[in-house]
Amino acid sequence: MDFYPKKAMLVGFTCFMLAGCAANQAQVEQTTHTPQAIESIRSVADSLISSPHLQMQHRDDNTLLIEFPGIQAFSFDGAGLSQPLRTALTDVAGVLSQHTQLNVEVLGHTDNIGNPDYNQTLSENRAHQVADFLNQQGIQRSRIQVTGMGPSAPIADNRTAEGRAANRRVELIIFD
Repeated sequence: MDFYPKKAMLVGFTCFMLAGCAANQAQVEQTTHTPQAIESIRSVADSLISSPHLQMQHRDDNTLLIEFPGIQAFSFDGAGLSQPLRTALTDVAGVLSQHTQLNVEVLGHTDNIGNPDYNQTLSENRAHQVADFLNQQGIQRSRIQVTGMGPSAPIADNRTAEGRAANRRVELIIFD
């Protein structure tokens, strides 16, 4: 693995454990990426490495996972974007606007409080709010995919208020 210091870490690894990852691994292995696409994704990471509040992981499937640790992205039961998240997304959109051949998948997440079906819908609404914001920043809608993850992929302990706040988040996957 290659480790890069700074606020944004680029870490190569085989598969980031998201719901359905094992099922998608066969699709990833069948996908071929052009050298230009791989270079564009690296360029995005290099351009964002100094952006505060971003953490990046360059994945072995030649995609880039962007996370926003330390940012309380959403309020409890809310889909409105926090100002710190808007600022970070503006940085991402600025770089993506220079790489028009790349696409972005927006993954919305929730904590585990409440009805699972409601949380699924809430996670989709969060992802749509981020997609709308990226679109307002000049990223064409056709380049944006939206996925609601509900509470299926927590990054923190849902038994604590801090953990639940961390799980109310969004992630971006940059791909060609």
